[in-house]
Amino acid sequence: MVAHLPPAALSAAARRALVVALVGALAGLYARTFVAQVVAVSSDSMAPALLPGDQLLVSRWLDDGALPAPLAALLPVRPPTVGDVLLFRSPEEPRRLLVKRLVATGGERFAGGFVPAGTFALVGDARERSHDSRAFGPVAGRAVAGRAVLVLWSFAPERAARAGRWLVPLR
Repeated sequence: MVAHLPPAALSAAARRALVVALVGALAGLYARTFVAQVVAVSSDSMAPALLPGDQLLVSRWLDDGALPAPLAALLPVRPPTVGDVLLFRSPEEPRRLLVKRLVATGGERFAGGFVPAGTFALVGDARERSHDSRAFGPVAGRAVAGRAVLVLWSFAPERAARAGRWLVPLR
């Protein structure tokens, strides 16, 4: 026969450790969802600005106009602007995240036409190798997941460190 301990038999230290682990997991999920996340670059479509093996810090603080003005004034948010490197869900494969540069916003000219309101034209820096808005069209604002702000660290595909690309702000 196997003896089972009643729930009250957990020591105070074990209960504290369990609570700390749960709070830590919830805080991590909150931060990844609403504050920032780390994303790996897997293609060379943004070369030379981003290379395969770069790990990016992506800020989730984007102002899409939904925040009340007093709250937006207190938070480090701003709408995406031309030149920003954005993380977004692919219009063709919504489960796939892509990283491209914002080249035009709603009402601006792009590829012989105008970008519709509430959408963005996103293009890779390596134009000849990038599958981007020139192929799949403008991207809805709600598909944008964040703005890449920093290359945290970088390793070449053969696992060699690219120390000169660590903690590099993106422009």
